[in-house]
Amino acid sequence: MIHPLTPIYTPRLVLRCWKASDAPLLKAALDSSLDHLRPWMPWANQEPSTIPTLEARLAGFAEDFRQGRDFIYGIFNRDETEVLGGTGLHLRNGPQDIEIGYWLRASATGQGLVSESTSALTTVAFATWPLETVTIVCDPENRRSAAVPARLGYACQGTFPVKSGQPDRDLDLIWRTSRAAWAARSPLNATRTVVAR
Repeated sequence: MIHPLTPIYTPRLVLRCWKASDAPLLKAALDSSLDHLRPWMPWANQEPSTIPTLEARLAGFAEDFRQGRDFIYGIFNRDETEVLGGTGLHLRNGPQDIEIGYWLRASATGQGLVSESTSALTTVAFATWPLETVTIVCDPENRRSAAVPARLGYACQGTFPVKSGQPDRDLDLIWRTSRAAWAARSPLNATRTVVAR
């Protein structure tokens, strides 16, 4: 099981469990990116939120993390002075599969940061649980989001009716990689990942 206080380091990023004290940094990321996020992230339509509201939300994420219910990470720059986005390992698909989700602030897009964080989380997921597969689900119209699993070698499974009750779309585009496929990918394409112990 992933320890809630265990950060993941990549060449440019720190992925870690949120803390309530991250609320001001999160607010800056969200408030500067609402036009960018709203077409794809239904929760962004509820923003902007106050700092106390975000503190309570982040405390809830941290408690879910500690209880092993859901693993929602902040994506930070290496000195943790800026929130670049969010990501997570979600236990939605049964014991043999885990789902990765992600978002970035507008100013952080186009730099390969989601590919870097998603590569690291995929590696961590397979190293932590006896999973068969890791899945990414996105809106079929979100070409930038879909480019991430394609770039990392995930296989496109096609489009399927939305199972999560998203009010904004009818179809999900599903990507998946297996443990064997991930292990076989070229080391030259792998993101160096360090999990602090």
